[in-house]
Amino acid sequence: MRLSGVSRSAKGYCIISILETMKTYSLEDGLTEDALVTKLRTSRYHHLFLHTSLRQNTSGTSRWGEYGEGGLLWGECIARHFEWFEGDPVIELLLKVKELYGLENEVTFRNVTVSYENRPRPLHLGTATQIGAIPTEGIPCLLKVLLPSNCSGLPILYVRDLLLNPPAYEIASTIQAICKLMSKVTCSIPEFTCVAPAKLVKLLELREANHIEFCRIKNVLDEILHMYGNSELNEILELLMDPTWVVTGLKIDFETLVEECRLASVRIGEMISLDGESDQKICSYDNIPSEFFEDMESTWKGRVKRIHIEPEIAEVEMAAEALSLAVTEDFLPIISRIKATTAPLGGPKGEILYAREHEAVWFKGKKFRPTVWASTPGEEQIKQLKPAVDSKGRKVGEEWFSTLKVEEALERYHEAGAKAKAKVLELLRGLSSELQTKINILVFASMLLVIGKALFAHVSEGRRRKWVFPALKDIELDGADCLKMNGLSPYWFDAAEGSAVHNTVDMQSLFLLTGPNGGGKSSLLRSICAASLLGICGLMVPAESASIPYFDAIMLHMKSYDSPADGKSSFQVFWFLVLRL
Repeated sequence: MRLSGVSRSAKGYCIISILETMKTYSLEDGLTEDALVTKLRTSRYHHLFLHTSLRQNTSGTSRWGEYGEGGLLWGECIARHFEWFEGDPVIELLLKVKELYGLENEVTFRNVTVSYENRPRPLHLGTATQIGAIPTEGIPCLLKVLLPSNCSGLPILYVRDLLLNPPAYEIASTIQAICKLMSKVTCSIPEFTCVAPAKLVKLLELREANHIEFCRIKNVLDEILHMYGNSELNEILELLMDPTWVVTGLKIDFETLVEECRLASVRIGEMISLDGESDQKICSYDNIPSEFFEDMESTWKGRVKRIHIEPEIAEVEMAAEALSLAVTEDFLPIISRIKATTAPLGGPKGEILYAREHEAVWFKGKKFRPTVWASTPGEEQIKQLKPAVDSKGRKVGEEWFSTLKVEEALERYHEAGAKAKAKVLELLRGLSSELQTKINILVFASMLLVIGKALFAHVSEGRRRKWVFPALKDIELDGADCLKMNGLSPYWFDAAEGSAVHNTVDMQSLFLLTGPNGGGKSSLLRSICAASLLGICGLMVPAESASIPYFDAIMLHMKSYDSPADGKSSFQVFWFLVLRL
């Protein structure tokens, strides 16, 4: 569960994000109002707190937008539920988290803030919406063209956050190096099992992970090991370490990651029954409906390896055999008698059925009692029958019957099954507790695969669209501040289908772009902005070749509209936006 708090400092706006599940928090300071609103609009949080430092007037009211600055932020917050708070923002918000979720005061939260020093500014709201980094009606969505249409979920969220918060030059260069290596891979690549780190932490913390989740965790670990053991993928794996550190805030040594993944994978493999293992077959007897045993045993069999629950399984199998024997002795003679009876329509009927609602195997029949008792086969068993009753002792119906022996056998079988199920649950919870000691490794590994899948998917789609890797230039190191793009096409057109109009851009310093309405000015601006952003994020760009300086900020501003709610004309809105930049 994410909690967000917004305050104001001497540097600008500040947002504090706290993840209760991960026990982490991050602080981003020096944000512009646009950048802050972008983060609020794209993040999922359950609680929003606003610091009293946001109040710019002396009247004590919360409508700080009435006085000009802060109108955009107020418009974003007014539609949401929020609470005011005061004091030290980080300390007070951590206290509120502990209060909201009933945490002990001793619980500590890890600071995963990644410094924005030497990083480009976060994308402004206007820029993000105008290039479709945030889905906006009427604007081509950038995210939809960066990844294949069948790629969804966590990889898309990673790419979106990457675009909204461009990385430092070193990380961008690393991402580009990863993508270049991925474009040359000839071996088979892993499935890249994506597990949300927050979900993983919560399941292990609450000890609620089932065998399916453990299998997914093992897949994550095994895919890390697969990449490590492959000569082509090993270098990619090592390069993925730094981008993963930026996202998780965890700094883990490469060899330590691999070794810990190996140990955790082995431990899970020792405990959990994996796909293809068939050492725990469901009990089966001809005289008892198979659905009964399937329903009773499928909830715990095949979860952990048989060696860990051998006594419990043996007890269940003996109880099942005893139940089958009781049914054979008490019900089958009656069935045989009914089958041997030749009678016109409306004669005796009877069968052994599974009463699913009552988790029992009973005899169901009618008109089977003899009119004259003559000590014929089956009569003795009929005399032993008694009406079947539910767990509260109420009679189930006129046609359902059982015997004392069958009921005792059913009770024994259910008790044995309950003990086996409890043992399996105990083992799974114990494994959750063991893996909590490796939670940082698991979080890091899961996020690494999410990034890996996102970048592999991007490279696949980029190659299909005939995009290229730009030459990314560090202005301070290379002294290159000239933006050059040959064959630049709008990102929303598919160059592979030959429908794009190509442009050549060679610009430095200030340019004035003019042209008639509908001449493509906005399209060209969006294309240049999107390609520049993709370049400084280390991704492929829609061009035939490109050289992109590592900009410290990327901004795109289109036509402004008036804001009657704030009492501003379009001209005033425009200059307020300029001031915020």
